[in-house]
Amino acid sequence: MSQYAPFESVVSIIRNGMKVVPTRYRNKRVVYGIAMAALTLDNLNVAGAMTTTFSIQEVFDTDYSTASWVLSAYALTLGAFIIIFGKIGDIWGAHNVFLLGLIFMSVWSLLTAIPQKSIIAMIIFRALQGIGAAALLPNGYSMAANYFQGPELEQAIRILVIVVTASMGLGAVLGGAFSCTKVGYMGFFYFTFALSFVCSVLLYFLSIPVKRAEGQRNPMVRDLDFPGIIMLVIGLLLIIIALTESSMTWKTAKVYIILPVGCILLAIMFWFETYFLTRYKRKHNRNECVPHNMQLPRQQDPDLENQGKSISGFLTRWMLNVELIFLAEAFKIPNLIPLLVGLSMVYFNFTTSLMILIQYHIYEELNTPLMAAVKILPFPVGLVSGAMMYRESQTKKIGMRNMLLISSLVLVACSVWISRTDYRARNDYWKTRFISQYILGIAINRFFMVYLNCVMASTPLNLQGLVAGIFNTFGQIFVALASAVVATILGLLEETSSNYKILQTQYHRFHNAFYTTIASAVVYFIFMLMIKDPYRKKEAVKEKSEVSVALTEAKGMKS
Repeated sequence: MSQYAPFESVVSIIRNGMKVVPTRYRNKRVVYGIAMAALTLDNLNVAGAMTTTFSIQEVFDTDYSTASWVLSAYALTLGAFIIIFGKIGDIWGAHNVFLLGLIFMSVWSLLTAIPQKSIIAMIIFRALQGIGAAALLPNGYSMAANYFQGPELEQAIRILVIVVTASMGLGAVLGGAFSCTKVGYMGFFYFTFALSFVCSVLLYFLSIPVKRAEGQRNPMVRDLDFPGIIMLVIGLLLIIIALTESSMTWKTAKVYIILPVGCILLAIMFWFETYFLTRYKRKHNRNECVPHNMQLPRQQDPDLENQGKSISGFLTRWMLNVELIFLAEAFKIPNLIPLLVGLSMVYFNFTTSLMILIQYHIYEELNTPLMAAVKILPFPVGLVSGAMMYRESQTKKIGMRNMLLISSLVLVACSVWISRTDYRARNDYWKTRFISQYILGIAINRFFMVYLNCVMASTPLNLQGLVAGIFNTFGQIFVALASAVVATILGLLEETSSNYKILQTQYHRFHNAFYTTIASAVVYFIFMLMIKDPYRKKEAVKEKSEVSVALTEAKGMKS
């Protein structure tokens, strides 16, 4: 009997279980709906942690800085592993990686909910929970692109955006609601465990495999660039840790040493893949010389085989067969740089606005966490409304560039409007925050709808997970940066109704923090000026083709 027999038996049982429900009874819309319900967990766990922080402080009798690591640990691993799981999903199947990530996440959600004696254990569980969550976002996007095409894909993207954005508001409200009960933060994590467990069971029996395109390469996980993966993960971890630690002060070795080291590791990794390995492959006329979608066998070189199991022979074979994380095709997407910067600025604006407003409601207006969460509901409602009202025909009519420019200008205007808030003014919430948040949500939604339609439509199916991972990694890094900047500007806050001097000092800090939201909106506008409109280009090509056909027909009639 093979030493791997027990493991093989377990794998066989799992695979047979996934075949219990016949394929003819499975529906891609049902599967996608379940996957979208599971995808809410990413933002539920982010926003929920914002409003359960006060409950965690009370339970563990700790300060805000320590309690905030419950959110930071999750964001840390989420941001570091997204690209990797996106790439693995492209190789192993987005549906498989999504399901495994969901199961992994449900286990650690349960352990997070169970009362712990030390907050350190809870922070570790949250970090592990974030690893599972990192498998959901890129592979959820990839499933949408693989399951649907044309008008169906537009509808799928609309649902995806509604899910991702609405879950932020829902998470904040649920976290605040549970914080006001006797069960506290634990109730929130029991809820996320229940949701992830139910979705994972349903997907186990009902999931529809993502089919590989005909002629597409069939790489294996063992061929991945593991040195590159290690450098990528460690580099991202160091960058996000440095940004998180900077929330207290930037003048510490944890920031000014760790941050550059992380950036250097990412630079080395990028050079190693895009220059060294790629050049080596091309020099030997191997796989990288052909289009990415051609099916080629693994390299078998007689000279290499003769080297046996020597280290040099192993390294040579590995360099020829390695599956790069960052394929060149991923960087040929139209408007990649402006969209990456735009996404980063939108995430920064979104996160800073939420964090500032939640804390403003609690420390300046002395609201409960639940009421603070309720007051930001116009934001996610605007996001959802924008997704429901959006049609791709709108973008085609006025142009992608114009749509994004309008979105950025509205973002600037609303950020300025919200910054005029003043707790001393009568009905200030209704004047400066209620309508402005709703419009801000619509403006942010416009970016997400346009960017997702553009990126998904122009990305090959076998790169959907990787590209989604790249964009979401940038988003998570700027979420961490936003958290650090807001915490640095606001500093330690006190909940007081009698000390006017403290209230005024904190009020000025909040106003300074609002300037960061305005700055991010301005940067967003500047980069949207660089967008090249693919719709206009297609129309020009179409018109040119029609004119050419007309001239040809006219010449034919004359002759």
